[in-house]
Amino acid sequence: MDLPIETNRLQLTELTLADLTAYEKLISIPEIAAGAGFNLVSNQQMLGAVAKRQIATPNSFGIRIHDRLIGAILLYEQVGFDHQPDPANLELSYFLHPDLWHQGIMSEALTKLIEELAVNPTIETLNAEVFSDNQASKGVLKKVGFQVKTTLIDPLVGKEKTIYQLALQ
Repeated sequence: MDLPIETNRLQLTELTLADLTAYEKLISIPEIAAGAGFNLVSNQQMLGAVAKRQIATPNSFGIRIHDRLIGAILLYEQVGFDHQPDPANLELSYFLHPDLWHQGIMSEALTKLIEELAVNPTIETLNAEVFSDNQASKGVLKKVGFQVKTTLIDPLVGKEKTIYQLALQ
């Protein structure tokens, strides 16, 4: 995939260690921390380690407006039935600075990324989990074409999650 990926308003780039400080600030924002589970990390040093690991993961994209990191989209290989990473089925995670919510930015970023991923014949599905009470995030997923697959109770926080899937092939 050729980066950066651009729209009229934003740019998707690879996340690098140069983004670490800005990334840590984003995941420390209470609304982002609660939605993505970062609030379960007990101290700043551990949060920094999580941030470094996420940035170093392939397919970690920064969402930028005017070169400012405002959010991220992370894709992880799901674990298959053979207990091995499955590069055909990816788990999607994303977050955006709360000051920019409800402006269509995440829908725009995901739509553009999905267009790029759809030309890769090896990627079959994208899956995403969202807390069932997060109506805005559920709306984003529906808007970009995801379908509800199931619901479950998250074992770490005891809250209901909705699982969404998007078939690319």
